[in-house]
Amino acid sequence: MSALLDSANYDIDNFNEHLDFLDYEDIGSNIVSQLKDRAKEFEYFFIVLDESTDVSDTLQLLLFIRGVNINFEVIEELASVHSLHGTTPGENIFKEFENSLIQYNLEWKPLKFVTTDGGKNMCDVENGLVGQIYKDVESTESSKPMVLHCIIHQQALCTKYLDLPHVMQPALSTVNFIRSWTQPSAIT
Repeated sequence: MSALLDSANYDIDNFNEHLDFLDYEDIGSNIVSQLKDRAKEFEYFFIVLDESTDVSDTLQLLLFIRGVNINFEVIEELASVHSLHGTTPGENIFKEFENSLIQYNLEWKPLKFVTTDGGKNMCDVENGLVGQIYKDVESTESSKPMVLHCIIHQQALCTKYLDLPHVMQPALSTVNFIRSWTQPSAIT
């Protein structure tokens, strides 16, 4: 890249000075603003939540939104990433989930599906995220969203307790095959 800059009568120091003017918070705010505008058009929307723990033992909660507008155009975006420290009961996850709905001005009525990883803090109908969602949805007299579990997590749980490698191996092979086609290194 430096040779390209030099050939255009630029030097790398001048290029780096221009990069300093980029305000990454403004870029992030712009992306959120665009998703808010698109979310206003959702007839229905679906939420996918996944949690993982990073190397510092902090839970990372990812929230994806998939919305469908009146023209059946599907919009799918990573809406938020939340870091949760310490224990993460369903109530804490629900607070972050609810904050994301508020951030994007989304209401309960058009929420039709919630997909989770199947953990107790997500799926418990009393104190988990799903239970909290059901309580809030009922208070608005909307219909309960359908709750789904990620198929890979389901199969991983099944094979953990049952000796069924012939079930898990084809699923993992299929996912890995699909992912290999989406990796930049696979494109030649």
